[in-house]
Amino acid sequence: MLVGAGWALRVAGTVVGLLSFFEFKENIKDAHWGSVGEGPWWMSLLGWAAAFFAGLAAFLVGRLVVVRGKQHTADLVVSCDSLAGTRYVLYLRPFSNDPEMAALNDDIQGGGANLENIFFISGLTHEEALVRRFRQFGRVVAIGRPGENLPLPGATRAYLPLDDWKGTVSELIAGAHVVLLSAGPGPGTVWEFTEALRLLPPDRLVLLAYCDAATYDRFREAVAVEYDRRSRTEPGSPGTGLWPPLPALPGYPPPARPERPRWQVLLNGGRKRLRWDFALKGLVVFGPRWEATFIRFDPTTLKLPSVWTLHKLVKRELRPVQAQLEALDARN
Repeated sequence: MLVGAGWALRVAGTVVGLLSFFEFKENIKDAHWGSVGEGPWWMSLLGWAAAFFAGLAAFLVGRLVVVRGKQHTADLVVSCDSLAGTRYVLYLRPFSNDPEMAALNDDIQGGGANLENIFFISGLTHEEALVRRFRQFGRVVAIGRPGENLPLPGATRAYLPLDDWKGTVSELIAGAHVVLLSAGPGPGTVWEFTEALRLLPPDRLVLLAYCDAATYDRFREAVAVEYDRRSRTEPGSPGTGLWPPLPALPGYPPPARPERPRWQVLLNGGRKRLRWDFALKGLVVFGPRWEATFIRFDPTTLKLPSVWTLHKLVKRELRPVQAQLEALDARN
């Protein structure tokens, strides 16, 4: 019911908002600005402006209602044992990322975008957008945050006890077709990365960078410390008993062009610095000997940046990564 009501609000808000927006523009063209005392056309402008904002409010509320409905209808993993023998993608992340990943995309278009384009922004959360990019490789499963009332839209949630989660996560990593791990300096995430390093072939691990450069650098430092501790005190790969070499995680690539030429500034609404960026800043993939490559989705490489060109950039950069994952043999 919530999903249906939310979509009804979105559609109604879009119709009212677009109709009132274009009527407002037509009334502006026909307005007699010298006749300030004439009330009807002023009243018409105010009426259409009020209708536009009413439609916009309905549209935005509808997006939130749809998300709430998705939380109530989210798929759950009753038992992690049921995943054995199935093809799944394991999504691991710091729980502190959840509020940002549960947010709705609010980008309209770069530069001097038309206001009416706000009614065409995506209704997907950032996590749902991630799941759509990788669900072709299997059911995307994530560990649910302890104590949350409802699961977030996106990956299928599995819930684990607080005091005994490492053993189950280790089994899930070992059986996953692909592991997506969002970088973060927290001890749980760092342990998960070293465990994936211990158990997985390098081509089955993808490191996601939803964070900034400073957070990524703290993650690299914490991984080195944790790897040193575990490699000295714990057994390595189940097959060999040895730990693979610690990958030399590359640095966070700086923007190619932090400032834009004057002509691009004029074409993009007068902004000297680039505002538009993708929530997923980039990812790190690994070669046969754990050689690490950072693929940065750099919006400064675009001459005319917008949400549409940025999504094309991400799609283009992801294509070889997805081809590599498509070539993987089934593990189960």
